[in-house]
Amino acid sequence: MILSPETLLELFNLGIDDIDCAGLKLHLDAIFTFRGRGKLYRDLKYLPEVEEVKPNDKNIYMLSPGAYKIRYKELVNVPNNAIALAIPRSTLLRMGATIYTAVWDPGYSGRGEGLMVVFNQNGIEIEASAQIAQLIFIYMDKKTSFTYRGSYQYENIYTTR
Repeated sequence: MILSPETLLELFNLGIDDIDCAGLKLHLDAIFTFRGRGKLYRDLKYLPEVEEVKPNDKNIYMLSPGAYKIRYKELVNVPNNAIALAIPRSTLLRMGATIYTAVWDPGYSGRGEGLMVVFNQNGIEIEASAQIAQLIFIYMDKKTSFTYRGSYQYENIYTTR
């Protein structure tokens, strides 16, 4: 079962402008380009170095085709009886770009990140703080004790524009 906007308003003490038709609005906080190679082994992971992309003087990001790490503006706390999935705005798709994300696990707290890929050979423009996705919450059949304990817990909680 997906949580309704009304339930999200109650659960997270949100305002009407914070929700979309089926989820929490996610806004763009920062964009980064990859500057190194990532490595994922069975017992170790190495994230690549990144460099922040700066918007122009009109607060617009001018993105060429390619892959970008993005950070969302919203601080999210996923309840222990739910998971969350970030879905890109359809306008982003219609512009020739999309966002890839992983499951936001029960108990995760932080300002999440995703992967934006620009497929449009002409690039795209995105205003800083524009809504780029919505986060939908899916109830699990019961509360779990197997909550998120990974290295991204509380990521970016002190970083936002």
